[in-house]
Amino acid sequence: CSSPPEPCRGAEPCKYVDPQPTDPPCFPSSATVQRADGETAPLSSLSAGDSILAAAADGTLGFDVVSSFSLADPSAKAAFLSLATATATVTLTPTHKLPAGPAKALKQASEVAVGETVWLASPAAGTLVQAPVLKITKVVADGLHSPLTMHGGWPVVDGVATSYNSPAVVARNKYLVPLVESVCPTLGRLVVAAVNPKPMHYIDGEVVEPISLLEVAAAVAVTAAATLGVRKITARK
Repeated sequence: CSSPPEPCRGAEPCKYVDPQPTDPPCFPSSATVQRADGETAPLSSLSAGDSILAAAADGTLGFDVVSSFSLADPSAKAAFLSLATATATVTLTPTHKLPAGPAKALKQASEVAVGETVWLASPAAGTLVQAPVLKITKVVADGLHSPLTMHGGWPVVDGVATSYNSPAVVARNKYLVPLVESVCPTLGRLVVAAVNPKPMHYIDGEVVEPISLLEVAAAVAVTAAATLGVRKITARK
């Protein structure tokens, strides 16, 4: 963690980063977003239900709601990449995705090259605008935060459009996340824990350790039994 920042040079993606599939796609605590009231706020101050500036896949800007499935671990320290344009710098983990190039293809930060364009928010125009990456630097910072939007918007972090996952996953979660949050968010977190090898630190402070699919099945059975019991009691009344 004491290694100095290392700038990337040339038109090739950074080669000194070796992202792993299990690395969390996150931002540091110091990264900022714009709230619906126009105020700029650090990710460390967000709560589930907050509205933040986000972009649709066509580039139009709006506001989306922060889901309770968003991640936040302010005690963590991690390696990040800082992608700097002439007017904005976004710092994110190597595996975090963001739209890049004219087609807004979602790429991991480690795949973005100097000279390639990323997409910045232009609130005055109500849309995203392209800007070339001038420098990429490896840094170490405190905190791991990932705002998962409720309706599939690309969170605008430090003025740059980003995406917490692939287009397919974001498109699915646009419908799945609101449904799970309204029906049984606790069970949803257990399912996430079954497919992730690392503890999940959620925005409300809950930490869910990895569990097996068998444990998830047991939790589903208990939940179903409890729901059935409540329905029977209600029916008797």
